[in-house]
Amino acid sequence: EWSEILGSTFLNPTTAAGVAFGSGGTLLRKGPARTDRALYCKVSRNKWGENVVEVVNTLGIEGLQDSDFQDHSGEDPVQKLDIYANDVRQGYRRTMAKSSKSGLQIKASDTDYQNKVCQYTKDVSRHNSDTTGEDCNRSEGKVLILATVHDTFQAPSKKRMFWVSFPDMEATAAFRREVCLDNPTDLPISCEYLDRDSVDIIDRSGRIATYLIRYLGTGDIMGYLWNVKTAIGELPFSWAPLFCDKFLHTFNNWVPEAIPSKFLDKGREYDHNCMVAVGEFGDGTMDRFMERMDSFIKKYNDKALANQSSEGGKMITFVEADSPADVTALNAFRFVAALAFKTYVIGEDLQGISVDYGLPKNYEQVPPLVDSAIKPVKRMRYSHFGCNVIHEDIAYALGVDTHKEHVAFKHAVDQIGGKLPAEHGHGTEYNAPQDTQKRWMNMDPLNVMNPGIGGLSYLPKYGQK
Repeated sequence: EWSEILGSTFLNPTTAAGVAFGSGGTLLRKGPARTDRALYCKVSRNKWGENVVEVVNTLGIEGLQDSDFQDHSGEDPVQKLDIYANDVRQGYRRTMAKSSKSGLQIKASDTDYQNKVCQYTKDVSRHNSDTTGEDCNRSEGKVLILATVHDTFQAPSKKRMFWVSFPDMEATAAFRREVCLDNPTDLPISCEYLDRDSVDIIDRSGRIATYLIRYLGTGDIMGYLWNVKTAIGELPFSWAPLFCDKFLHTFNNWVPEAIPSKFLDKGREYDHNCMVAVGEFGDGTMDRFMERMDSFIKKYNDKALANQSSEGGKMITFVEADSPADVTALNAFRFVAALAFKTYVIGEDLQGISVDYGLPKNYEQVPPLVDSAIKPVKRMRYSHFGCNVIHEDIAYALGVDTHKEHVAFKHAVDQIGGKLPAEHGHGTEYNAPQDTQKRWMNMDPLNVMNPGIGGLSYLPKYGQK
């Protein structure tokens, strides 16, 4: 699998954006988008006091290294890479470029991620304030990424996907620890968590979006439809920003359920659900994973049978996706979670907040809301379960001070050792830690690239003389 399949996917994604935000929790065996092999631009001031654009080249590709070009020759890596890319775009066959000896020594992925994610410690698997790696990583717009080199990954020879439902969070967390993260070699392809509110909201407000993605994918057509939705929302009418989501919510139940009932019925019955994809990589990975899963479920269910006082007498259940259509439907259902939440709150005349945060790898509970928090109408939790990165969308009645609730929730996550944000960037909403701010300031000393992020100043040179 090549570099286009990095981690998280979105409408018209770019690899550079993935690197700039460290995104990609879906694909557990690969880790987030990260590389130290890149071509990127920085703005700085030279010794003569002139503002200049500096091109940093760590690609490590033969024929494209800085040492391959003579000064004042009129050629440079950017120009040569443009010619190469344009030839490929027009259908010309080009000889595959090779890594240089020095390039092979530079990381083109998070090579230790599989080991780190399996370590049951108080550390967070990944977060946006991580300061490691080349400047392009988690740069959040402080440099301009032109090109990146990424490791490829072995594709599985076969795949299986399951919907696994649990009666309580304790059993869900044990499944994550004992089955999914038992060892770095046997990691599943993905392990995505959905709570009951997530299933209900996606089913109530995300059917149309799920069908669109199932049958149109996430390419140009969906990008066009998204642009149409945006254009309607920008019309000069008071109703315009809400129109499309009101429409989607109103007509949602006119279309059939977006995933087969064998999955949806379990999602409605159980409060905790995981969509687990497993692959065979030529060394018995799938068989070992299935043995662990079968053993775990049998052990838990035997104990539940012996203890009739367990919650409602429920047991762990799982349903397999029998066809490629089932797999596509489940992936689309999970994909539209955030879109469905927005449609839901607008359709139900509510308001909401959305947060993404990383929890310590050994934290297995649902983070409690602070004592003074207003009771939400819905608390929708879905996550990249393997790395313990959570997406949480919380719906409140109109009139609630959502900013106050948002600040209180961020404080609650900090109190338990979590990191916020985890993969969608700080933007102007979150203040970054000092070491992260300092890293960005070193990348962009003049503060001309994406000023104001992470609590930094909007002023030139960050207000410094």
